[in-house]
Amino acid sequence: MWWSSRSRLLPPLLLTVVALVQIVLARTADLTAWKGGGFGMFSTTDDAGRRRVRVFVTAPERSEEIAIAPSLEDAARRAAVLPADYELARLAQRVVSRERRYARPVESVRIEAWRIDYAPVTLLATSRLIREYVYRVDTTAAPRR
Repeated sequence: MWWSSRSRLLPPLLLTVVALVQIVLARTADLTAWKGGGFGMFSTTDDAGRRRVRVFVTAPERSEEIAIAPSLEDAARRAAVLPADYELARLAQRVVSRERRYARPVESVRIEAWRIDYAPVTLLATSRLIREYVYRVDTTAAPRR
C-alpha cells in the first residue's frame, strides 16, 4: 500500500521536473518557450515560426550564404528552436556533408539563429540575432565517401 500512496506523487513531480528543465533551457540555451514542455506558449510569440537560421559557407575563393536545402530543413528547424551548440553543430556537419557530396569546397560553416521581437507599444517587428556558431572543418582529414 505504501507504493500506491507514493505513486500519486509521481505525475506532479514529473510535471514539475519537465517545467523546470524547460525554464532552464529557455533561459540558458534560448529554447523557444513553445517547446520543451510548452509551459510558456501563452506568454510569448517566440514560436518556431518566428525563428530562422542563416547558413554561411566559407572556403578558398568562396564565401556565401546558402539556402536551406529540403534535406536540411528538419535540422535547421531544430537548430532554430533550440540553438544549442550540439544542434548547431549537427546542422553544420550536415551542411558540410551536402557540400562535399556536390564537390563544393568548405572550410567553415557559420550559422546564425534569429528570432523576431515585437516593440511593446508599436508592435514593430524586428529580427534579433540570438546565437552565432562557427564550425571549422578539419581539412587534414580525408572526406568520407
